[in-house]
Amino acid sequence: MKVNLKKKEQIKSSLKKIISHFLVDVETCNYQRIIMELSFMIVSKFYTIPKKFCFIIKEVWENEEYRNGIFAKDKIKHWQEMLDNGTAQLISIYKLYNFINKIIKEEGITVFTAFNANFDYLAIANTYHRYGIDKRENYEKENQLLQLQKFDLWEYATKIYCTEEYVNWAIKNEKFTPKGKLQSNAQAIYQFLTRNNKFEETHFGIEDLQIEYTIFMSSVVQNTLNRNNKVILNKNGNWRTIENFRKEKEKVA
Repeated sequence: MKVNLKKKEQIKSSLKKIISHFLVDVETCNYQRIIMELSFMIVSKFYTIPKKFCFIIKEVWENEEYRNGIFAKDKIKHWQEMLDNGTAQLISIYKLYNFINKIIKEEGITVFTAFNANFDYLAIANTYHRYGIDKRENYEKENQLLQLQKFDLWEYATKIYCTEEYVNWAIKNEKFTPKGKLQSNAQAIYQFLTRNNKFEETHFGIEDLQIEYTIFMSSVVQNTLNRNNKVILNKNGNWRTIENFRKEKEKVA
């Protein structure tokens, strides 16, 4: 069950034009991309301490099929702990939909930001579809997420991982995919930035968001040091990017 969304055209922009970021990480239950946990930060253009929100979707939480999903079943206990200690809030998908629309308007958010943003964006659309939200008469107009441009951190972080330092680190520490390609996922980039090669993502949204926020801020710094505030919105990150950089580097050597 996947929703086909209209493809957004790539837009050349700059950080100066972005008012606020909707920085998102979702955790899905299964290959249908139905979301159990939706966590996000609101990052302003001043890059002050971001506002954080963590939600468990009530309708999904109470569905045994989804609780037993391949990506969810081993995380139920910790999600329950998050609910018990107040880290996460249990909320109806319909109330969450209204809350997201409201906060996007109030905070003047202009971009949907995530590492591999297309995944999170489509997962939200699939979950809205599962519960009939996209059948509402004014859905395309009232759904504020549809009005946002996508800002993919995988694409934006090239100033970190498309560098000689990162490639040498990745090769030395054997950061390869099962197919022998250099890794450029969020976990590998965070390991590089923190010099903690044993770090592993927990795959809980509110915790993994800190990884993405660190990559985001490091990318802002690196691009600023290079006097480059340009961004390309709606451009997806790609594993081939680092491989192409590696091949060019080998040609020069």
